[in-house]
Amino acid sequence: MKLKHLESLLSDVDGFAAPKQDLEQYPTNAELCAGVMHYANHFGDVEDKCVVDLGVGCGMLSIASVLCDAGSVIGVDIDDDALDAARDNAEAFEPALEIDLVRCDVIESLAKGRGRWAGKLRADTVFMNPPFGTRRRGADAAFIRAAFRIATGAVYSLHKSSTRAHIEKFAVNTLKARKAEVLAQLKYDLPATYAHHRQKSVEIAVDLWRFEPPEDGADGLPDSDDDSDDDSDSDDGSDGRCSGIARDFSRKANVSGRGSGRSGGRGRGRGRANRRSS
Repeated sequence: MKLKHLESLLSDVDGFAAPKQDLEQYPTNAELCAGVMHYANHFGDVEDKCVVDLGVGCGMLSIASVLCDAGSVIGVDIDDDALDAARDNAEAFEPALEIDLVRCDVIESLAKGRGRWAGKLRADTVFMNPPFGTRRRGADAAFIRAAFRIATGAVYSLHKSSTRAHIEKFAVNTLKARKAEVLAQLKYDLPATYAHHRQKSVEIAVDLWRFEPPEDGADGLPDSDDDSDDDSDSDDGSDGRCSGIARDFSRKANVSGRGSGRSGGRGRGRGRANRRSS
């Protein structure tokens, strides 16, 4: 799919109705998201791949992954309102896009290896626009650690360019990444979102990173033996891999209707006629 066509399809995806400051909820705009997918497609990390979107928010990266023909997509978030928004945005396409939505605390459960999903959620590719760590110190690093526990292929993540040296050191020295590369420096037009924001918008330089986790999964932190159920109230016995099985059982948040994604048109219910460019 051409970059501009993808960006056009994503432009109708709704943002947060009431963003939560403690979770550092900011929208991933269509231009930024399309740019991420452009690079990921170049490396062959989307089409037919199992994808996990960490901190799914309103579903922008998950939706873009489906539109770029990912094999299957799971969106993970701790916030019920965000999961509802992601579901509504996916259902606004015609036909609805299929995204499995899982309620899970990325930092406490996945990064620290605790809870039902620890060690079970696996995918080829992880996408994320994680918290910058301004409200919760170390949140950005925790998301990277969690992504390394999930991805067998590649991790794509957005971080402030000012933290480049720190991110590289953490990924390579601490998590033993096989590769940690800044693919591009992008412009993140951050709109005024919270009460303390005085300017209409602020442009932030962000790095688009592509990481390749170590093959043995070593990340400097042993897996926890704690298998307590802190994320859902049922277990389907699956390994948690992107197979259309994983879902948040307590919320039943699965969005259906994507189909094979190999033929036919798919557009927004708000007038988008065809998801593919000719």
